[in-house]
Amino acid sequence: MNFRISRPMGRVVLALIALVPAALSAASLSFLEAQQVALSQSRQLVAQDAAMTSAREMAVAAGERPDPMLSIGIDNLPVNGSDRFSITRDFMTMRKIGVAQEFTRSDKLDLRRQRQEREAEIAAAGKALVRSEVLRGAGKAWLTRYFLDQQRVLLQEQLQQARQQLLASEAAYRGGRIASTDTINTRGEMLLLEDQLQIMDRQLKQASAALARWVGNEQSRQPLLGKPDFDRIHFVIDDLEGHLTRHPDLVMQDRRIALADTEAHLAEANKRADWTAEVSYAQRGSAFSDMVSLGVSVPLQWDQARRQNRELAARQAQVEQARAERDDMLRAHVAEVRAMVDDWQSGLSRLQRYREQILPLSKSRTQTALASWRGGRGALSDVLAARRALLDTQLQASQLEMQTALTWADLEFLLPNEIRSAP
Repeated sequence: MNFRISRPMGRVVLALIALVPAALSAASLSFLEAQQVALSQSRQLVAQDAAMTSAREMAVAAGERPDPMLSIGIDNLPVNGSDRFSITRDFMTMRKIGVAQEFTRSDKLDLRRQRQEREAEIAAAGKALVRSEVLRGAGKAWLTRYFLDQQRVLLQEQLQQARQQLLASEAAYRGGRIASTDTINTRGEMLLLEDQLQIMDRQLKQASAALARWVGNEQSRQPLLGKPDFDRIHFVIDDLEGHLTRHPDLVMQDRRIALADTEAHLAEANKRADWTAEVSYAQRGSAFSDMVSLGVSVPLQWDQARRQNRELAARQAQVEQARAERDDMLRAHVAEVRAMVDDWQSGLSRLQRYREQILPLSKSRTQTALASWRGGRGALSDVLAARRALLDTQLQASQLEMQTALTWADLEFLLPNEIRSAP
């Protein structure tokens, strides 16, 4: 029978075929997609942007001189006698208006502006730290769900085999070919698998809730595709200390050191007092002349040793404190990351052993036990034991792969702005 499709219909069919991969992709959530969604929905990043904007706006205001002061009043108003409460009859009574302006030294204004700019830099470093935490948190939540899904598939397959085995053993028992203990053992195996599957479902529910914290409820329920390559990391392990100097924690601490140093320079500049100029105009009664007053006021720093010098010493001590904390932080990060690198490398080595030796051996043992039982030379209990051992080995391998991937995520997303390992 010849079947021919018209040209217009053929175009429609081809268009539908082309849309199938896109539809499948839209219905799934990849590792990188989960991270991008988490970044786009993060309110912590919005908060850090607001903090940066706030500090930068304050930097502009901090670099300006204080507003001038307007003063209005009445001087020397009589309160008794024949001229009491008169503002025109007594020659000393004056209605006065004046303006005062503090002239802050330009170096102080620059330092005040720099202090707020340092705050903006700290907020920017905080944003990089939040970005790193979002990438790492979303990635680890995705990986946890992904590997738990795989483990559930293993349990489901084993449970299906156990159910088929139970049906076969019950039929064999009714035919008098096996003892009742084989049927009981098979049923017990099935019940244990059902219990494990229930535990796995609870863990999956928790993992989905953790993923929803980053990508939302709707996307957290999508199938997960696109496992990343966690066999390599983006930084050179031999230069670990140099690499970690770019860690957001260390960058933020460097900004804090710069802020403390600016505070110290500002405390030193405060040892040189600012001065204030004032001019006022006073009006008296029509029989008397008006007055103009000019004046300058300067704070008397008569005890710098106990005030300004102490403040300067305190600010300088804060600089040393921030530097010491930075050195300790670097050492702590180096030790922590070195331990994670060891765990990650050990996990990769063990995974290779599982894939190349342990899992093939366990599968071979199961196939041998099954063949012996089918040939009448082995017991059903040996088959069940071999299958249980294989399932345990597969779950251990999956659990090891998940832990290795989670450790990789901790390492890979230490620095949020560096090149990522591609899926």
